[in-house]
Amino acid sequence: MKCKECYSENPRITPVKGAEDCLKNHLQYICSICGRVICIGTIGARRARCLMPFGSIETAILYLKAAEIMNDGVCGIYELIYKRGEKRYRVFKNVDELKKQLKINKNIKCENYKPVYISKKHTPVSPEQVRKLTPKEIKRYLDERMKMRIE
Repeated sequence: MKCKECYSENPRITPVKGAEDCLKNHLQYICSICGRVICIGTIGARRARCLMPFGSIETAILYLKAAEIMNDGVCGIYELIYKRGEKRYRVFKNVDELKKQLKINKNIKCENYKPVYISKKHTPVSPEQVRKLTPKEIKRYLDERMKMRIE
């Protein structure tokens, strides 16, 4: 069943890549309903993971709530088509932000400028839900991932 707050059906699916490193070194959003954590920090000098292109809409949905927190409102996932025909999915605050990105990157197109997924409403989170995890929380979360066979 999909969580009303973080949109995931699996409460331990994230982080998708480099889970232990991400949990130890990045700021996290903690869902108040299912307890899933989502990276809301940046990757070095790059933008936050939730604002990067994803290979599937399913993965983009896993990071949608983090983008909504950063943008303080509903965001949409748009399908982008790269020069070689590759499709990627990226979260934007609105169509104007999408258009700005497309203007900068001429090798990327969006066919209809409509989100392929958008949440129904933005639910604000409490300040306590955005923080670094303690070592004990990280261990428990990783142990729960292993029990669910998420590598």
